[in-house]
Amino acid sequence: MIIVIHSLNAIAFTFGSWLVGLVVNNAVKNTAFYSKLSHFNFIKKESTSHAIGMTGFKWMVKHTFFKYFNQKLKFETRPTIAQLQEIRTEMTYSEISHFMAFIFIFVVMVLKLWNGQVTFAITLLIFNIIFNLYPSLLQQQNKKRIDKILKY
Repeated sequence: MIIVIHSLNAIAFTFGSWLVGLVVNNAVKNTAFYSKLSHFNFIKKESTSHAIGMTGFKWMVKHTFFKYFNQKLKFETRPTIAQLQEIRTEMTYSEISHFMAFIFIFVVMVLKLWNGQVTFAITLLIFNIIFNLYPSLLQQQNKKRIDKILKY
């Protein structure tokens, strides 16, 4: 029963962290730090991405209710260069918002560990990875694909 309560609290906390991510992202989006962060890639090799389960996560996003979250990424025809650049900007914004939310929840998780709430901290970590880290990494992966197209 306690794990169910921790899970529900962790899910609510993680979804709430999205607002924190948006606020922090808006605060830093016009800084040099944001520019550096927008070109940073955590995972350099595609094999590493595959090894941590990004292929499965990508499938899940495409084939579950998550596909309804960002409808701007759908095109009826082949996108123009301007549309690709606009999508890249949107992806960067989403990626950094999720990353900021991940950091926020990570800090909360450390505080929970400090207070001896190990079960809740572990539950937070799991949901934080699923709902913040993996979406951020998926945005980075898609952004790299767009960068390759824009390069040519």
